[in-house]
Amino acid sequence: MPKFIFLSVIFLSTLSLAQNFPSASFIQPISDKEKNSKRIIGEANFEKIRDLASSKKLFNTSRRVAFLNINNQGSCTGSLVGPDLILTNAHCVLDAQMKNMNDVTKISINMEYLSKNQRSTVHAQVIRALRVNPGLDYALLQLDKKIGLHYGWLELAETTPSKGDVMIIQHPYGREKEISRIKSSIVKANTVVLHYYADTEPGSSGSPVFNLKGTKLIALHHAGSCAEESKNQQGQCEKFDFNEGIIIGRIKQEIKEFIPSCALDGDFPGKFVNKCVYLTE
Repeated sequence: MPKFIFLSVIFLSTLSLAQNFPSASFIQPISDKEKNSKRIIGEANFEKIRDLASSKKLFNTSRRVAFLNINNQGSCTGSLVGPDLILTNAHCVLDAQMKNMNDVTKISINMEYLSKNQRSTVHAQVIRALRVNPGLDYALLQLDKKIGLHYGWLELAETTPSKGDVMIIQHPYGREKEISRIKSSIVKANTVVLHYYADTEPGSSGSPVFNLKGTKLIALHHAGSCAEESKNQQGQCEKFDFNEGIIIGRIKQEIKEFIPSCALDGDFPGKFVNKCVYLTE
């Protein structure tokens, strides 16, 4: 089956891409010193999704977040945005220079990685990249199975809040599914990126950023970021002051031809509220 890719190369002066795609070392324990040099702002505030099963809405929203195992050499996070569509970062599928495609068919999808013994489970395989934009650091990938007919998919927001708190569901350093929602307030936003304090780590690349209620995907997490005073003479971050996601409205305009409406069909667990994201409590 042929593989198609549409590259929309739009490099934006307001966007500084970070290489936070981890190597195979994500399997090994990471020291506290190394973790703190990444994208943890202050103390780490990660919670295991498996410990939050009592929150039906949150737990079921998390079911649409995927662990992307990239040929057993690294990992990213992604979201179901259609029956067979995964949204993640472009830097998860491109080479280090952000120019050439890696073989996306080597990416396997695990929707239920909640504990260590579930990490090798495969629910679908990527078959092609539908659209990749390194400028906005996103990749829309098609799967070999319509697993969204079981898990549902996420709703992409039209507007972006400029204040309040966010939550990020993710697989930091290739760990089981976690959430960051404590001390997670928005720092600032412009038309391209959203800055926030919610903790992330390498492996969190491509994670969905929600408003705190978890009702809509408002940004696509892609990097740690820093204030000007925290950069060295080469313009590199000496320490991360906040984290950064791409405004989902910008991405939505480029992929809307592929995205289905929020009218869900199929055999889903629970009762939906005519939205792609959440269930009633």
